[in-house]
Amino acid sequence: MSTLSRAEKKQHTRERILQATLSLITEGRSLDSLGLREVARAADLAPTSLYNHFPDMEALGLALVEQACTRLRERMREGRQALIKGQASTAIRSMIERFIGYLDDHQIEFRLLVRQRLGPSPVYQKRIHRALQLLVEELADDVRQVVATRVQVPVNVEAEAEAAVAIMFGFGILALDMSPDTRALQLPRLEVQLQMVFLGGRAMAAGMRLDS
Repeated sequence: MSTLSRAEKKQHTRERILQATLSLITEGRSLDSLGLREVARAADLAPTSLYNHFPDMEALGLALVEQACTRLRERMREGRQALIKGQASTAIRSMIERFIGYLDDHQIEFRLLVRQRLGPSPVYQKRIHRALQLLVEELADDVRQVVATRVQVPVNVEAEAEAAVAIMFGFGILALDMSPDTRALQLPRLEVQLQMVFLGGRAMAAGMRLDS
């Protein structure tokens, strides 16, 4: 029987702490209402064990927020280059499917991001805002590559990407109260909304306006 190394044990305990915190969040709690001793009880660990990993609750909360942000960005980056070279409509559908897949697999983490983005901690807010900004920048880069080969007018890809991320994040908030099957049924509607963003961006770049 193999024995865990010290580093592996440390990582195992860290993951145990993070999972215990997520379990408390599942019960309707927020990071701002939790304390290290409460998390220690939930993880069935001595408080000193937590202090060896996190000096305070903010550090623990930031680690959870970081994990959630990283996982979301990694999911949305999957297959980017293949999608850029394919059909735009296929790329949009794949992007939505990946986002819905993230919600299905990591609903608690996304709920954490939503709750803390609106919470009182500027530290959490700043990190989540940065993660969303990186999503916008990465999507804008993808759109820029597509536009460079297919569109003859200067499109504001940053504005398009920002609108697309806002729509998906807003859908994610609503989807927290949906079953996985119901979320999947919303894919066509979300797809139309994103197509309207990108088609509208091209139309505006070509000079079209609502009052013209």
